[in-house]
Parts: sequence; C-alpha cells; structure tokens
Amino acid sequence: MKTIILLLACLLIPLGPVSGKPLTVGFLVGYSGIGDQSFNDMTYAGLIKAKQDLGIGVIVEDMEKSQAAAEEAMQRLLKRQVQVIVANGFEFKELVTAYARRHPETYFIMHDVPIKGLDNVVSTVFAVEEGAFLAGLLAASMPGARKIGYIGAVDIPVMAPFLTGFRAGIRYASPGIPLEVAYISEAPDYSGFNDPAKGHAVATEMYERGATTIFSVAGLTGNGVIQAARAADRFVIGVDSDQDHLAVGHVLTSMMKRLDIATYKEVAKIAMGRFRPGIRHYGLLEDGVGLSPMTYTRKKIPQALLDRLEEVRLKIIAGEIRFPQTGLPPKGAP
Repeated sequence: MKTIILLLACLLIPLGPVSGKPLTVGFLVGYSGIGDQSFNDMTYAGLIKAKQDLGIGVIVEDMEKSQAAAEEAMQRLLKRQVQVIVANGFEFKELVTAYARRHPETYFIMHDVPIKGLDNVVSTVFAVEEGAFLAGLLAASMPGARKIGYIGAVDIPVMAPFLTGFRAGIRYASPGIPLEVAYISEAPDYSGFNDPAKGHAVATEMYERGATTIFSVAGLTGNGVIQAARAADRFVIGVDSDQDHLAVGHVLTSMMKRLDIATYKEVAKIAMGRFRPGIRHYGLLEDGVGLSPMTYTRKKIPQALLDRLEEVRLKIIAGEIRFPQTGLPPKGAP
C-alpha cells in the first residue's frame, strides 16, 4: 500500500454542503497503478491541476490489486474525512455504490462506469468509440497498411467500445484490410492491465504475422506493446494519455481519453458548489476523447490523410457518422 499526501495550498474554495472546510480529494487508483503513463496518470494529472488552480488537497491510495485492498483504501480515505473520492475503473463500481449509500455526505466521481440514482455520485463516460474510429481510419489508411492488430487487456463490456470504434474506422477506410484481435487475460483475471512482458510477447507475435499497426488498449501492459513496436520497426497506437514519446517515431498516435479534463471539471464543480449527480458524457465534442498531436510521426502521414481525419472528426461531432450500440448513454444523458 502506498499513500501519497499532497499538502493543501493556501487558497480554499467554499463548497456547497461542506462550505467552510478545505476541499480534500481522495483518489482510488485503478489496478494498473500510478505510473502507468495511461489511465491513472491522466486522472492524477487532472487532480494536480486542480490542486494548483483551486487549492485542493489530494490523498492518493495506490493499493494492491484486490477488492479487499480497495475496500481498506476506501475506508482509510473516509477516516481522513475527504469530501470527494475519485474512483478509477470498472473494478470499483460495486464498492463505490455501496459506500456512496453509506456516506451521503461524501461526493464520489466514478470514472468509466455509469452509476445512476445516487445523489452524491457523478459518473463520467467517454465516447471512446469516436476516438477509436479515427485511430482505425488512420491505421488502415497509412501507406503500406496490410493488416491491423488490436490488443486488449481483458474482454469485458467496458472495453467493447474501443474495439467497436476501431473496427468501424478500419472498415470505413479500407474494408479489405484484416483485423487480428487478442486479449492478455480472461475475466475475472484482470492481470491483463498490468503485464508489460506478456503484452510485448503477444505484440511481437502479431507483428511477425504481418500486422503493420497495433492498437493497444491494456493499461500498463501497453508499454510492453509499445516496446515491441520499436523492436519490430512497426507502428503502435497508444491509449488514454499521449504516449507518443514512449517510442519516438513508432507510436503512430494515441487515442486519448481525457480523464485529466473530466477529473478537473468535476472536481471544480464541487469546489464551486455546483455539483450535479448523474452521468456526464465526454466525447469529441467535449474534448473528452481524441487523437494525440502525432508530434513524432506527423511527417510520416500524408497531408491528405491528416485532412481526412479532420473532416471525419467534424462529421462525427455533427452526428453524420453513427456507431453501433456500445452500451454508453446517449449524448446529453442527465
């Protein structure tokens, strides 16, 4: 167990129900841990920005990867009387639901999983299929593209929109290009989010079978996939954060899930006494998802393809491109 405490800054923002108290936010870190350069690090970045801008305090619980450890971490945060708890990932849905009911005085921000009907819980859901569609379009449209790969951590419902959107983008660009799909582990074994060595091995075999680009959606495991791309001199697409720097010239782009933006916005609403429970949708329109700037690969991408990506991005925002049902609430859901 690792506990990180960030001291309060001088500026204190008055709250609604807890006005007069300094706002302290507890962060229940997802199973891939702090330092994953992906899902958790993006959320942490949003909290750090909120600390700097709003003067909040932050307590981070980066616990062992088990439900028992997660519950102990939750109890520690509540004993420290944090006013807000941010929970990262599907694995905490039942835990957050139970403790939100027991502690109506505490606000909960649940990332990636919709929780309805609780007055102290806001859930963020990300239209990852929109960003994944652009990633698939890019991968299949690159000069020399022959076969595309997808490596997921675990085949579970919350991961489905990544594959759905990616596959749709490939077909939109070039219906004849095959897609090979692999998963690192099977539920209820969630080690697929935290196994870079296996990610490297699976990706290496996929490249040897002819994949020109692999989209990795596997948390910390993806770092192994990225290094396999470097070794094979092929492309990889990162996920959640901008991972382009992890293998310069080989990370074609990253499909960013802007947990930093969502975390900052939802914490700021609480700090300003404007909390609203329910589900918040973050898609291309809200800058909740999107492709990274492609800092190290932009010169390798034809300008016509870059122009097409922007054209398609605007079409998605305008609702001109529809996606199969992925289980996400519709845009504008309360």
